Amino acid sequence: MAKLKLKPVEKLVDPGVIGISSHVNPHRLCWSLNKALGLELARRSDLVNEEDGVKACYAAFEQVIEPDGFRWTLVNNHSGSGILVKQQRQTDYFLLMDPELLEDHPDTLERVRSAEFVLTAYPLVLDQLRNGHLLLL
Repeated sequence: MAKLKLKPVEKLVDPGVIGISSHVNPHRLCWSLNKALGLELARRSDLVNEEDGVKACYAAFEQVIEPDGFRWTLVNNHSGSGILVKQQRQTDYFLLMDPELLEDHPDTLERVRSAEFVLTAYPLVLDQLRNGHLLLL
């Protein structure tokens, strides 16, 4: 009888996630973060989540750094129809970045906190967010 050997698979590293509280609209916060972090986040197609027959759209902004394909993403947690990550109701926006970017920019959290219109910012662990996978769409 043949034996099947399984090789250990490297665990994929989760992106860095920063929760942001802000009272301004998504475009204004995006402008502020672009200025504070030296980014060029641009509007992309909205994240769409359908739950209990209710379709909700969440504003999303993104920058892909070529040629490596590293990605920064800003996602609104609130829409007129619901909350994307209900476990984080107090969080207005999520800033996601690839782990390589987090290593290259260790001061990102402090720079986000110092951005105009940001009331507070705090690190989050994607694995600990119940619907955190929705941020990766």
